[in-house]
Amino acid sequence: MKNMVKLKLYIVGLAAVICLPAFVIADDYQARFFSVKSDPIHQQIALQARPVSVSGQSETVGGGILETRSGKKVSRGGAMLRSLIVPGWGESYLGYHKTARWFFWTDVALWATVIGLETYSRWKEDQFISFAATHAGANLSGKSDSYYADIGNYNSTEDYNEAKLRNRDYDALYTNPDDFWAWDSDTNRMDYDHLRIQSRSAHNRVYFFMGAAALNRLISFIDTGKKAQDLLKQKKSPQLGLHVQPGVENGANSVRLVLSADF
Repeated sequence: MKNMVKLKLYIVGLAAVICLPAFVIADDYQARFFSVKSDPIHQQIALQARPVSVSGQSETVGGGILETRSGKKVSRGGAMLRSLIVPGWGESYLGYHKTARWFFWTDVALWATVIGLETYSRWKEDQFISFAATHAGANLSGKSDSYYADIGNYNSTEDYNEAKLRNRDYDALYTNPDDFWAWDSDTNRMDYDHLRIQSRSAHNRVYFFMGAAALNRLISFIDTGKKAQDLLKQKKSPQLGLHVQPGVENGANSVRLVLSADF
């Protein structure tokens, strides 16, 4: 019985941990999707949490809602989510258009490079496959990269199998007639291998630029969060107050009009 109680408590606690981030994120968006204008208590809370102007920028208490210089209300969570989708979108959403352009065009350049390298790799692959069919009688359709490399390293299937037999590597032998090849010259074999290396080198560089694109996205995400936080930390404008202060001056009652400023 005790174990069942502990299990239930564990499940409830785990559910709370999982659901808490969802409630935190939802807090950024609830003001945009839900509004209770007829509720006087809701209106009173909204008035207490109204933004304090900071020369065109403002802060809303507890909601992560910011107001840019142009008066546009934005969400910190929404800005960061935009930067994960498209680098620079979050910065543009917050009003930092110059930084946004830098992240966006960097992303465009990186993905254009990825597409260009992959296109070049496929083009070279088509070339070396056609070249091997013409000069070695090899059928490379559906074959693996190791088979492509073996064709470039050995003049024929016979030479390859003899080398594997000397090393007692029987599992690596090519016995299927569809795997046979025989180059008409060493020069053509080396030309083929050069085309293959060009294709595979271009393909391997694709991963580097994809990683750079992911890093650009991450940096934009962090930068957006920092810029949103900077907006939240902007110095508040002075709050002026005017009140009456009774007192005694020279033995007589007096009243002072006091002007206060909260910086």
